[in-house]
Amino acid sequence: MGKPVSIVFTTIYLPKVVDELYRNINQFGHLDEVKLWIVGDLRTPRDVGELAKRTTKKGLETAYLDVALQDQWGKRFPSFYRRIPYNNETRRNIGYLCALEDGCDILISIDDDNFPNQDDFVGNHLRTGQTWAGKVLSEISGFHNICEHIIFEPTRAVYPRGFPFDLRNTRNKPELRERAEKVNDARIGVTAGMWLSDPDIDATTWLNGELKGIEYCGDACVMLDQSTWMPINTQNTSVARDLIPAFFCIPMGWDMPGGRIQRYGDVWGGYFLQSIIRGTDYYVSFGRPLVNHLRNPHNYLDDLRYEYWGMVFTDWILKLLREDFSPSGNAVVDRVTELATYIHETAISKLPTWSPKEMAGFLKWTSGNLLEWVKVCRVLGG
Repeated sequence: MGKPVSIVFTTIYLPKVVDELYRNINQFGHLDEVKLWIVGDLRTPRDVGELAKRTTKKGLETAYLDVALQDQWGKRFPSFYRRIPYNNETRRNIGYLCALEDGCDILISIDDDNFPNQDDFVGNHLRTGQTWAGKVLSEISGFHNICEHIIFEPTRAVYPRGFPFDLRNTRNKPELRERAEKVNDARIGVTAGMWLSDPDIDATTWLNGELKGIEYCGDACVMLDQSTWMPINTQNTSVARDLIPAFFCIPMGWDMPGGRIQRYGDVWGGYFLQSIIRGTDYYVSFGRPLVNHLRNPHNYLDDLRYEYWGMVFTDWILKLLREDFSPSGNAVVDRVTELATYIHETAISKLPTWSPKEMAGFLKWTSGNLLEWVKVCRVLGG
């Protein structure tokens, strides 16, 4: 049996974050609870393997999954593995599955440029899976802008990547209230830790000028009502074991006019998760731990090209998920299957008239990806 907490990230660099994770985890006494999974890719330097060995010797168990190991693992599940492209951040899904099979209770996903600060990084994520007796936050719009809890320099209205464009001229109007259904205990299914320094915003916002998050001014843990959603990314985010099958980073890279649909795999996966957990005991929270997001180099015009189709279709898919998709299965894996069926049998038929024909192919592919993913989750999750 593995450690109760697994931390997973992908990298194409020699990740400096490993030393910072070790420092924080050791400082707060969590070394015996944590296993670190580094998922490599074709461009990942070989030195990462030695880094993993050194870190394990210091007391933080670290597994490095290079491409050769991933290819070997993929022979167990060839129908799924062939759907995860090389040179793509969705290879983190392989790390998620390894952590699931290893027996983790909590899965923490980070990026290789998310550096823990003075917060107890693992200790704050240990809230995930625990019961919640407090009130939940609700928005009449159905969406909460978590960037309003960060002080930015310079000061201006900021929305996280994936926040609906239809609502980007609005401000939060939060209401704290008791849960509508209190038959069972509420559980924290997701902890979305916040990020300072470089926020997770889209290319349209970056092109309007640099921003720095200098202070978080929210509560340590804010629980959202199931009818109120937020973008969930793969940076500093933890999920309870039961929800790992719903925490699929959607493979992108499908050819579209003028390029490909990219950089929204985590956002769409996060919204899929929120649609799946409605009516369950699990809720989404945000707050601490904080990380310093020291963003790797980016070309914002390139990012805009990669993000374009994700931006264009996110508001459309959100409307369908919120108004037209109603999962009913008792198990999360069954609800993921329901979502895959809905996308294939219903969503494609409701594509807007202005949609390029390639989008139907992408949704069909996504439906198949979800089905293959959940098959593997059923096997590895016990």
